[in-house]
Amino acid sequence: MSICPLPMLRLADARPLLRNPDRGLRMEAYITLGEPPECYPGSAEDPYEKLLASIAKYEAESPTVAQLYVYLARYSEKPLDSAAFGQLGRMLALCRDKGLRALLRFAYQNESNPDADWPRVRGHLEQLGGWFRANAQLAEDTLSAVQAGIVGCWGEGHGNVRFKNKYIGSAFALLCGILPADVPVQLRNVDLMGKVPPLYNDRTGMHDDYLVGERNGPWSFFLGRDGPREKRLEERFSRSVNDGELPWGRAVYYDRPSGRPLDAMEAMPILLQAKQYALSTLSLEHNYREAGPGRLFTMARWRDELLSRARLEEAGLPYHPALLDENGNITAFEYIRCHLGYLLSITSYERDASTVRFTIQNHGLAAPLTLGALSLVIDGAEYPVGGYDRYALGSMRAAAYTVDLPENFDPARPHSVGIRLARRAGSLFCARFMNDTPFADGAQRMEEPACTE
Repeated sequence: MSICPLPMLRLADARPLLRNPDRGLRMEAYITLGEPPECYPGSAEDPYEKLLASIAKYEAESPTVAQLYVYLARYSEKPLDSAAFGQLGRMLALCRDKGLRALLRFAYQNESNPDADWPRVRGHLEQLGGWFRANAQLAEDTLSAVQAGIVGCWGEGHGNVRFKNKYIGSAFALLCGILPADVPVQLRNVDLMGKVPPLYNDRTGMHDDYLVGERNGPWSFFLGRDGPREKRLEERFSRSVNDGELPWGRAVYYDRPSGRPLDAMEAMPILLQAKQYALSTLSLEHNYREAGPGRLFTMARWRDELLSRARLEEAGLPYHPALLDENGNITAFEYIRCHLGYLLSITSYERDASTVRFTIQNHGLAAPLTLGALSLVIDGAEYPVGGYDRYALGSMRAAAYTVDLPENFDPARPHSVGIRLARRAGSLFCARFMNDTPFADGAQRMEEPACTE
């Protein structure tokens, strides 16, 4: 029997975990298609240069996802043209080159641009479907998830005028239908989620763009109190890819003239919402570093807000003990950036002459839903693990696996053995585990000379 020690990364060495795909604190980026391309409609900023500047701005936070708003405002009266598709392709290729995956949202309407009507939206979606099929590899490399968007202000599904509500379900169905089948789709609130045809229920989740620590606020996902419905949806969230963002730190509560400032919100109520929603991603752009030096916003304040082991356990929040300091604490900022989405460790591993047995534990807020292929890598050769179920690795859950070694495996000589969890077999998008062992070619190395017989 070969037994390997299973050391874990401490917080000071955990930065590589932040580069795991499809999870974590995310950036934002904008492009308004048309000539000349710009960021937000009317901004006159170069979208590609702005993306590069944002990557530099958030280098220390190591985001792997960028929410990408694609504004179609200049095309509300005409079909998309080759310039628009060239710009979209260039933006996604730049994301790929910089190690980012896109949380994509199409929109028409903002403060200064009207929406489009259903016939125009339908035509654009059909064009986009053809473009996604023709650029399947680019879509595979870059699409983390898609927010349903399309309708209303900023693509949030409200405030629409020309687009009639009776067509919302048709628009969402068409959007789901034109995307690659394994790309998750997110809806802004519970009423909009109800408009998606049941055919797409398994791939639709949510995004709450106004996290203020309230379960049922007027701008929250839930839009009112309904206990049984909430419980059903929370179960659904555990099986979907979900996103959130705080309001702008410069804002006041629900934009009311007498509303309290929102630049110093306590972490715990929002962390409980993150748990309720099983968030995989959360915006860095909102309420973190909106202005220059001299003004602190909510998430920056969280760098000084300590959470104790006792407080985490009392709140029922998942955590990995190795990330706590010597006093059993972690800051709220470090907590959220490490525990968004999945946080996986291999907690047991053993090998005999014919089999390998290991257990994976998830200490994150959400399951690794975009990672569909688990394999054992022996001397560079990949052996799929039968029975892997990404849903079995939900928050604070563990799953055990047994893999038969190949017939030509010689237990008497040294081998390189690793565990690989990837988007699909052969994919470059792989998860690093919390184990403090070498990680190379997408595999967590498990057997070193220090292992004992």
